[in-house]
Amino acid sequence: MKQVVIFTCTVALFFPLALAGCCRVEMANLQEELKQVRAERDELRVKIQTAMKTPSRPQPQGQVMELSGSVSEFQKQIDAFVSFREELQKREDELARLRQAALEEAKTAQERMDQLGAKLQAETERVAKLQGQLKEAQSAIIELQEKLKE
Repeated sequence: MKQVVIFTCTVALFFPLALAGCCRVEMANLQEELKQVRAERDELRVKIQTAMKTPSRPQPQGQVMELSGSVSEFQKQIDAFVSFREELQKREDELARLRQAALEEAKTAQERMDQLGAKLQAETERVAKLQGQLKEAQSAIIELQEKLKE
């Protein structure tokens, strides 16, 4: 029984920790992608600004529009990554809350097991004491029976 409770508590504690680790790895990957996308966006902004500042080289309007379209496309991707990151943060918070609840439940179960162990010990001692008294009573009865036979 005690092993089952310990195993259950161990599983309850391990699951949230494992899930939190997966979310953190995914979040780190997404942050790395976000950095790359932001770097590309910044490069495109620099190219646009450079293109707009140099009047000596007239550039086709299509190329400027293409760059503007790429920037808005990257901005959409960044917004999607940010919202996904926020969702992961919510999940991580929920997992942390569940982990805390599991820890509290395990602590309560451990306290209950300790109480039951103490009760069992007390009852075991009581039974041992009663068995000793029973043996003494049986010995007294046997002595009385022997005296009555004499």
